[in-house]
Amino acid sequence: MKISGSVTLITGASSGIGAALAAELRRRGARLVLTGRSTERLARIAQPEDLVLPGDLCDSAFRDTLIQRSLDRFGHIDILVNNAGYGMYAPPTRSPLDDVRDMFELNLFAPLHLIQLAAPLMKERGSGIIVNISSVAGRLTLPWLSIYSASKFALCALSEGLRSELSGAGIQVMTVCPGYVKTAFPENVRGAAMPPSLRNPSHFAITAAECANAIVRGIEKGAATVVTPGSARLLLLAARLFPWQTERFLARFHRQLEQQA
Repeated sequence: MKISGSVTLITGASSGIGAALAAELRRRGARLVLTGRSTERLARIAQPEDLVLPGDLCDSAFRDTLIQRSLDRFGHIDILVNNAGYGMYAPPTRSPLDDVRDMFELNLFAPLHLIQLAAPLMKERGSGIIVNISSVAGRLTLPWLSIYSASKFALCALSEGLRSELSGAGIQVMTVCPGYVKTAFPENVRGAAMPPSLRNPSHFAITAAECANAIVRGIEKGAATVVTPGSARLLLLAARLFPWQTERFLARFHRQLEQQA
């Protein structure tokens, strides 16, 4: 599908990867529907031609409104980018269930609901693209990020199943697993404060714009999965090739985190 002229809905568009994706897709001629919680931040990154719909994606009624307003404005949706989400940094044994449910509502159930609303519309047109922004943590679980990883593992599984189920309908489904990206993610994590080693990995991190470029290239190529940057791909490869060593390393890392807590 050509990006130029496409109607693209991006969640979590007010900052980070979402804002960078909006800028890159706009540059390539996409017509944008942008949503996020912050009206002020959305106003800063939006252009007059964009449809801007601030709101809380944890509210199912807002998700219905989001799709309907997009259809009212543009008549259809070509690309759905499920980018909104946040992390939780805490041991699962000490994570309040209400907090876990809230995170799963945004990280998993909101994308699923938007897919349920958008996929039938795409089927009618015989084309469409669904992009689910997961994480390298959706392929490899790190200590104290296991609840967050669980939500992202689930999103990866959903994406992979949908890709098979929707392939005959002309709908492309792509899973994105970013590694470290220079965004406000560490500051927005719920639970305990992340240690500096996880909060500021500058030697591994890429910019949000670099991540957005990799995602757009994946869309253009019809990729099933995008893992970026290269350090994230190497990490996942090492975990597959050396599972026992990886497990021992993570166990040692967990003990260090417990000592710092």
